[in-house]
Amino acid sequence: MSGARIRTALAVILAASAAASFVLADAFEESRVSASFLKIGTGARASAMGEAFTAVADDANALLWNPAGLAMVRKVELQVTHNQWLYGMQIEHFCLAIPAGGTWGVSYSLANLGSFAEWQGPGTAEGGTFSVNDQVFTAGYGNIFFADSVSLGATARVITENLGGGVGGQTMSMDIGAMAQPWWVAPGLTVAGVIQNVGGELSGFELPFGARLGIAWRREGLWVPAGSPAPERDEDRRAKRATYPWENQDMQGDMVTLSAESLILKTGRAEFHIGCEYWMTFVALRAGYRYRFPRNDLGGSTGLTLGLGLRGHSFQFDYGFDYAYAPYGALGDASRFSVLVAF
Repeated sequence: MSGARIRTALAVILAASAAASFVLADAFEESRVSASFLKIGTGARASAMGEAFTAVADDANALLWNPAGLAMVRKVELQVTHNQWLYGMQIEHFCLAIPAGGTWGVSYSLANLGSFAEWQGPGTAEGGTFSVNDQVFTAGYGNIFFADSVSLGATARVITENLGGGVGGQTMSMDIGAMAQPWWVAPGLTVAGVIQNVGGELSGFELPFGARLGIAWRREGLWVPAGSPAPERDEDRRAKRATYPWENQDMQGDMVTLSAESLILKTGRAEFHIGCEYWMTFVALRAGYRYRFPRNDLGGSTGLTLGLGLRGHSFQFDYGFDYAYAPYGALGDASRFSVLVAF
């Protein structure tokens, strides 16, 4: 083999080795993080918007995205979400938000990884099965400060991990969030940030600590003039929050929301998310995209998210249904369903 070919072969080997080392290093860093399901987006609405929800959060799910957004909740809200995740994994979320001197929220999440056969060793099945699951209980509070333009919030979280056979652990963590609406600079603009999963270790590994920075912009009456506002809007201290068309008495108008955010994890991995939501009276169309640096690894349409939302009134109740779809290339597709009741 000629010297040029040898040098070329060595260069290819070195490049491949370097690329493999980066991939392995990234995988190693990810493997050192516990409770990885905490990184899975919660709620069909947020997920359909590409998980660019930090500066949008204005419903009960704000408890899990940005607790400062709890301050935007106008009524008692109960949301239930079913997440049909990859490889049969299922995650259930229950969120309750109660406005009372600010807004208080509680939630319960259960991640069920399924049942597995017991093995003593290669080729020696025990004949029994064991279940693997994670449970999270969260409580938080958010309120508006500083001339009704800045909201702050925090959550406390108890995480329990069950790996079967009496193996598992428990720890606590917290989130701290802020949200600002500089309406005097740009009406409809919101900027926000949150620090997530500040806490201890679980089963000897750190939690997926990370920071999110986001921005969102809302515009009412883009194509269809807005109808008369809900009667409590002018008296409510949350009056500067954009009013969705389905909240208007005569169910008219439309509204568009555009959002973007960056996510930086302690492992060094970074993501960029964008999303949009368009309300036409009581129907919403949503889309988004999540990009993982330095690239999305699963190919195909990985990163794309789509969703649909419906809202309505019935006596003293508001109700809603949301759906989100996200492809994960060779790993399959994930779907989320959320149901909301507010009163």
